[in-house]
Amino acid sequence: MKRKTGTSPSASPELAWSHLAQDIPQTGLSEVREATPDERARVSDALDLVACASLQAQYMITPTAGGCYRLAGRIRAQISQTCVVSLESVDSTIEESFEAVFWPQDRMPEPEKGELAIDDEPEREAIVAGQIAVGRVVFESLAAALDPFPRKPGAALDWQEAPSADSAGDKAANPFAVLANLKPKS
Repeated sequence: MKRKTGTSPSASPELAWSHLAQDIPQTGLSEVREATPDERARVSDALDLVACASLQAQYMITPTAGGCYRLAGRIRAQISQTCVVSLESVDSTIEESFEAVFWPQDRMPEPEKGELAIDDEPEREAIVAGQIAVGRVVFESLAAALDPFPRKPGAALDWQEAPSADSAGDKAANPFAVLANLKPKS
């Protein structure tokens, strides 16, 4: 069967990977997708990465009851981020599982009010324009798996405490003393 993919209004602009829900067989659809150089560049820009050398997603879309679809898979990415200490490039490999359930847009449950229950339920996504937006789920999974403070092994912040006004005998070292000097004298 020839795979039909396209871009839907809910697709990620970085990874416009989607499948028409009507084309998913009852036995499910198993795919392996490799991001193109252009897609990797868009992912790098959107996530403020130095580079995304590779990005692959392996996933399965399975029809469930009531016109819903279950998406489950795994991403593997080779990325480079900027070290928060040395500002050098830090290379890493990300391997992460992802899961979502796609519902017909008109049957999406209302968001719950009050406390947010964090459980093992997969994320609920809407089927928009008949499309299952796999790329958006892959992109969001990659974004969530990134180290928010990447650090190169052995990188240490060489922090030196400024001499205090008392120990140096210089009142100008104190920022409040500098501000006091700027205050007009009456």
